[in-house]
Amino acid sequence: MRKIALAISLVLLAATAFAFVDSDEGLREMTLRRHHGEVFVLRGERLIEVAGESGIEPGDRIRTGPDGRAELRLEGERRIELAPNSGVDVVDTASVDGVGGSLLGTAQDGDDLSIGFGTVSARTGAGRFRVDLGTGSSRVGVYEGSASIAAPGESAERIERYFESVVAGNDRALQVRPLQIDEGDAWDQIHLEDVLLLDERLTQLGNGLATQLGGARPGRSYFSELVGAPVNFIDTYLQRERLPDVLIGFTIARNTSSPLPGAFEQSFDYRTQGGRWGLIARIMSAKENRLVAQLGQTILDTGILADASEGLGFGPGSRPGARRGSSEFGNSGGSGGSNGSSPTDGPGTGGENPPDGGGGGGGGSGPGPAPPENEDCSVKNAGGCLKDPVGGLLDEGGLLDDGLIGDDGLIDDGGLLGDGGLLP
Repeated sequence: MRKIALAISLVLLAATAFAFVDSDEGLREMTLRRHHGEVFVLRGERLIEVAGESGIEPGDRIRTGPDGRAELRLEGERRIELAPNSGVDVVDTASVDGVGGSLLGTAQDGDDLSIGFGTVSARTGAGRFRVDLGTGSSRVGVYEGSASIAAPGESAERIERYFESVVAGNDRALQVRPLQIDEGDAWDQIHLEDVLLLDERLTQLGNGLATQLGGARPGRSYFSELVGAPVNFIDTYLQRERLPDVLIGFTIARNTSSPLPGAFEQSFDYRTQGGRWGLIARIMSAKENRLVAQLGQTILDTGILADASEGLGFGPGSRPGARRGSSEFGNSGGSGGSNGSSPTDGPGTGGENPPDGGGGGGGGSGPGPAPPENEDCSVKNAGGCLKDPVGGLLDEGGLLDDGLIGDDGLIDDGGLLGDGGLLP
């Protein structure tokens, strides 16, 4: 009888202890976990250095040092990561106010999360977004799902995945634009890894094209033949944009579900706003594997065309197989204009006020005489453009010399198939 009473007492004691622990955990809805570096909690006048994990209360201020990183866990599936030199004031179990640095908020299962700064609040119920706090302006960018920004006197602005909004003076949201990617940023590296890889591949292919063509520029007829339809919309871009960018934007547009003219113009709208090609392809839901393969094949074909005989005379009215220099974008004479490498660079100087020694590449005196038509020369039959197949491939400057396999060629280091290329 005494043993039974003892056993009952032990069971009751264990149940009470379990209930106490469970209740205590219920009260500790918010915790702070230090990842590395210095992490502090200011509670009233008491400064607490966090070594591992610590309970958090409304009213606490959390700060990270120059090398500190931490994760704040609010109620439910709400998380906020703090980068080095960042801070937040904990408002309640679902919201914080940012006081500096960079914050990464994540919410799932409809748990609404809010990060306030100035008079603005950014929130999401299912997504991942970052807030970078500055003195004159801040930005809110979305990696997953969507978020919204609410400012006094303004309707809430929705930000979709892969976009960001700059908030001027921390009280007024400006126009939404594609995310401005920083390859050195830890969160961009983690959450945009696939986008960065795609962008690198597209850039390598574009550079391979530039190497193949030298100073030549394909014209409208060339792009028209690629799709078998008129492409009058491309003329302005051929004159003002870098050739690799035109081909990348054109190929992205071909691999979306939207009409080609509108998709092409949209791709350059995003580009003008600072978007990178890998991100633009993802925003426009381009078929990425097909995009890379198609762009690579087009560049290989273009490379063959560019090395045919005397080369291509690329320009608005050119056709594959024309002689180089036969268009208004000829590459002979003095130093012609060149386009900048950034998306917002303006057109090159072309032939305006060319230096002594020759006319500028974009100026000149107009198109030269058109060469005889070669009916066998086309994008679909690139080999037909080689009047001397052996010489065109093997001679100095030919496809298998500096063009495709030579130094800086498509299959050399940094090219399509060389070390660090698309298919290393």
